[in-house]
Amino acid sequence: MTKPTVLLTGVTGMFGFKVAMAIASKGAMSVRALVRADNLTDSKKAQTLDSLKAQGIKFVEGDLLNPASLPNACEGIDAIVSAVSGDDNIVVTGQINLIEAAQTKGVKRMIHSDFSFDYRKLDWGDNYNSDMRKKVFHALEESSIAYTLILNGCFTEILFSPFLNVFDFKAGQFNYWGDGETLIDFTTTDDTAKYIAEAIADPEMENAALEVAGDVLSMKQLKATYSETTGKTLIENHLGSVTDLQAWIANAKTTASSPDEYLAQQYLFGMVSGKAKLDHIDNQRYPNITHTSVKEYILKAGL
Repeated sequence: MTKPTVLLTGVTGMFGFKVAMAIASKGAMSVRALVRADNLTDSKKAQTLDSLKAQGIKFVEGDLLNPASLPNACEGIDAIVSAVSGDDNIVVTGQINLIEAAQTKGVKRMIHSDFSFDYRKLDWGDNYNSDMRKKVFHALEESSIAYTLILNGCFTEILFSPFLNVFDFKAGQFNYWGDGETLIDFTTTDDTAKYIAEAIADPEMENAALEVAGDVLSMKQLKATYSETTGKTLIENHLGSVTDLQAWIANAKTTASSPDEYLAQQYLFGMVSGKAKLDHIDNQRYPNITHTSVKEYILKAGL
């Protein structure tokens, strides 16, 4: 029996590479990767591409911003998984170009690049990146292609990164907005990639959202988990209420030259307000995946 074929985008990025390797390792589908011509000859991408080739992944040339290149890339494709990131041009225009090409070739299903908290519950303007995801999701809903959403909360790696500035290791501080009691969902990129590999091969996930979380903790529980795991004490820095956070974002929007100046706070708003909280976590749908808790991640990362 011939395996279905999945087309992947964004495979030269950190997360896209993990998704490609997870899908190839599962072995349920034949895998093709959409790669721009300049990436195929980029020496900096050579190791990544060689690793993908070693997993049996085949490459097809194409560019999301060149619509004419996409119908050929979608020929013979059963499903698409997109893991692109970037600005509105790539994330929205590029993925909608891919959706339109996929329709002409009879592609049955697509996972677009969301991999986030439940952005469907946010209002327009609550989060710049979520607005992009919503635009693509609505385009998928209006197409002939079935969708599958992957909602994993916040990537655990991002939680500990300077981007959110929750853990400021240089200053020895733990910074948070809100009451500190609202539960938040966290999942590692490795685990999310594994869930994507399962969901794209699962016919019951057509026109459905897979909600998963490696851990669910409040801000105060996060601080306590870090201290209990490492034996290190961080100074607690309460930045204000959710209302204060909303006011901070509104003020920042009036002077910012780019959404990047307040994007982290928009993500924190979705998290600490509970507005984008996952409501139907279903880790047990794929019991072969052992998800990683925040404590396990701290130990593994040596934080």
